Amino acid sequence: MKPLLELLTASALAAGMVIGGVVLASAALAPEEDPHRFTGLDIDDLWTMEPVRIDRSAQDLERLPPRYASHVVMSEPSVRQSQEGAATASSDANYQVGDIDILVTSAIDEATSGFGTDTLPPEHLSWCEARYRSYDPVHNTYRSFSGTVRPCNSPFQVEVMADVREDEMEVINVSASHAETGLTVNESQVNACMDRYRSYRSSDNTYQPFGGGPRQQCQLASF
Repeated sequence: MKPLLELLTASALAAGMVIGGVVLASAALAPEEDPHRFTGLDIDDLWTMEPVRIDRSAQDLERLPPRYASHVVMSEPSVRQSQEGAATASSDANYQVGDIDILVTSAIDEATSGFGTDTLPPEHLSWCEARYRSYDPVHNTYRSFSGTVRPCNSPFQVEVMADVREDEMEVINVSASHAETGLTVNESQVNACMDRYRSYRSSDNTYQPFGGGPRQQCQLASF
C-alpha cells in the first residue's frame, strides 16, 4: 500500500511541475500586444433614438465633381463636329448650306400624312376596340400582355403602301377587300387565322412562318 501511495504522490508532483512549466513558458514567450481599441466610440451615432430637426440653412454642403471608373475616358468634341453642328443650326428653311443639300428624315406626322383615324374605316376601329382593351385609335396600336406595342390588324384594315420614285413620293391607299384580290375568304376564317397566327394579314390571306421564309396562305381545315 505504501509503494502505491508514493507512486501516486510522485505522479501528482510531476504533473504539477509540467503544468507550471508550460504556464510560465507561455507567459514568458507570449508577445506583448496592445488591447484592441474600438474606433468611433467618441463620435455621435449616425441614427438617433429620437427624431432631430436639422436646419438646412446651417449646412455647408458642396457638390463634388463626379468620379468615374478607371476605364472611362473623357473626350472633348472634335472641331469638325462643332463646325457641322454650327452649320446645321444656321441653315435656312430649305435646309441648304452653301452648295450642300442636307436631307432631314423624320417620322411621318399623322396630322400631315393623312393616315390616322380618318383613314381607317369605322368597322376597323370598332373591331379593334372590342378586341383589345388597350387599343389606341390614334396610332392604331395596342399593348399586349408582354408589354410590347403591336399594330391592330382586322378584316376591315386599310393598308398603306408607299411607292417611292426617283422624282416624287406617293402614298397609295389600297382597300383590303377580298373581292379585289380575288380571294374568297369568309369572316369566320379570317378571325380563325388571326387567332392562330399573329402575323396574319387579311388583305392577301397570308402569314409569316415562325422559321422565316416567304409568306404562306392561311388554310384552316374545317371539321
